[in-house]
Amino acid sequence: MDPILQMFRDMGQMKLAVLALTGVLLIGLFIFLSSHMSSQAMSPIYTDLSLEDSGRIASELDKTGVPYELRANGTQILVPSDQMLRLRLSLAQQGLPSGGSMVGYEIFDRSETMGTSSFVMNVNMLRALEGELSRTIASLSQVESARVNLVVPKRELFNSEKQEPTASVLLKLRGNSELTKEQVTAITHLVAAAVPGLKPSKVTLLDNKGHMLSGGGDDNDASTAASTAQEYTTSYQNHLKTTLETLLEKSLGVGKVKVTVNADINFDRVVTNSETYDPNGQVARSVQTDEEKEQSGEKEGNSNTSVANNLPNAQANNTATGSSRIVAKTDETTNYEISKTVQNHVQETGKVNKLSVAVMVDGDYVDEKGKQIYTPRSEADLKQIDTLVKSAIGYDEKRGDKVDVVNMRFIELAEESGTVTLLESLKQDLHGVIQTLVFGGVAALVILLVIRPLVSRIIETTMAAATYAEATGAPQTPLFTSAASGAQGQRPAPAGVPSAPEVEEESIDISRVTGKVKSSTVNRLNELVERHPDEALNVIRQWSAKRT
Repeated sequence: MDPILQMFRDMGQMKLAVLALTGVLLIGLFIFLSSHMSSQAMSPIYTDLSLEDSGRIASELDKTGVPYELRANGTQILVPSDQMLRLRLSLAQQGLPSGGSMVGYEIFDRSETMGTSSFVMNVNMLRALEGELSRTIASLSQVESARVNLVVPKRELFNSEKQEPTASVLLKLRGNSELTKEQVTAITHLVAAAVPGLKPSKVTLLDNKGHMLSGGGDDNDASTAASTAQEYTTSYQNHLKTTLETLLEKSLGVGKVKVTVNADINFDRVVTNSETYDPNGQVARSVQTDEEKEQSGEKEGNSNTSVANNLPNAQANNTATGSSRIVAKTDETTNYEISKTVQNHVQETGKVNKLSVAVMVDGDYVDEKGKQIYTPRSEADLKQIDTLVKSAIGYDEKRGDKVDVVNMRFIELAEESGTVTLLESLKQDLHGVIQTLVFGGVAALVILLVIRPLVSRIIETTMAAATYAEATGAPQTPLFTSAASGAQGQRPAPAGVPSAPEVEEESIDISRVTGKVKSSTVNRLNELVERHPDEALNVIRQWSAKRT
């Protein structure tokens, strides 16, 4: 222990302060690691919670006495890993998480129907429908959460104009994911099918970045029609481009062809109604016949007018003469059904007026003496490519289609895909990398500033003592002794040996130990004697006492 204590004395205040600070940091690191390793592992039971659900879940965990941690401003709750599944089942039985203020048809389970007005029932029905739609849309893989607002106008009495219902949907997407056109259309029709009388064109769809995914304007709106036309044109051009590049790359090679398509599409919607009558195709639909018959007579001459002639069953005593007339009339009405043809012709939008396709093809490369020699393609190859492209796009010369195939050399830029992958992996493991670097740095400082100096000092002290003992033949004795041990451990000098002040330094015969000790060791011994003359004198005095 004496050499180690003396080594600490010789280090100085600055080195001792650095050593003490390093020791404190090392002890703190060990305490942190031990507490971190011994602490119970925590796992997130729920993430991206609303504040309402976080408060309810935290209250339930407090009642059960389960330890938990709140992170991400209260939207994430961590519980012990071994209790996570059990707690999820227990909270699910209580309807947690419930999506914050989002409610579904369970609103009718918690309310009393007796004494509830029709207005409150209609509002609850609307809230339930909005909540169910939000839950259904949030079940999609790319949608984190959704909020649906419905406006269902009430039919007013004595009002001939009927207002149509509308809907607005706000989507919060996961990460940087985006919805495709088909997914947007699916969500729009899902909402429209759930609300009576709601048209898909009346559904407005937005994402959490404020981008309108689906407009809620009228179908006849100019801006809506222009947006739809632009999307249709772009989609049609990209489809042809992908088809042509995939087809040509089968024979030319991947990356050896570039295609650009420009389509002139007519978006005029034409509706034609025509009715054609056929006079020769007559069919009797109904026949109506009216017959009238009239009979009348006239008498001439004198006639006796008496009571006897007017009596019933009296024989007419009439000697006068007369005439009679019979008139018959018949009316017939026949209704005919004339054949007619009603034609309703609707010409939908998206008629291609003209196609212009530009195809750029790379040449061939021949390896000559380790170098790639570029060779242009022949006219026969270009003609075959032109024929193939015309067949793929449905080329119509009367329509004015144009196809240009050009052979040009491509310039390829090197892509450092490996660097991007490495950066992405570093970003993903940034926390672990930083933690490893910190631990490694602390360990390196401890080794360099604490362990290495201590080991070096001990090795030097041991080697110096062994060298002295081997050179002089004396037993190994510690080179340095403390002041306390010097008073008790030192043996008194013999009578023939003068006291310390009267004894002169004895020189060591270097020639005696030249063959046994290396020059570097001798130089180190000389430095130790010069640095600590009192201790060296004490050692020499002990050796002299042993010899006498």
